[in-house]
Amino acid sequence: MILFINTSQTDLTQVKLIDNGKIVAGLENHEEFKQSELLLKMIDKVSGKAKLSAIAAVSGPGAFSALRFGITTANTLAWSLHIPVIEISADEAVDEAKLIQVLSKKSVNKDFKPIVPKYGSEPNIT
Repeated sequence: MILFINTSQTDLTQVKLIDNGKIVAGLENHEEFKQSELLLKMIDKVSGKAKLSAIAAVSGPGAFSALRFGITTANTLAWSLHIPVIEISADEAVDEAKLIQVLSKKSVNKDFKPIVPKYGSEPNIT
């Protein structure tokens, strides 16, 4: 099973569990700036005790802090569980059908290689 994480927008926290090319569970929240508050709870609800084979996360382009939170969570979970992490662009995650199609074509590197955020522009930190 693959755990999918998308925090590419300030008002999006999205988690899905994908098994054999089908989304078997998912949660989505559109409250602005709530990723740090909601993401781990959503992951726990969606994945439960599922045996994960990989984690996929949107790497961008997207909002600076939102992307960093989702990608850091994905990288940390994958590293600690000794499973691969798969990079997905925001364009590849626009809808469920496209996401499933992209995931079926992505090659999974067995060695852990972290995802790096792609902001789409210079980060604006104030």
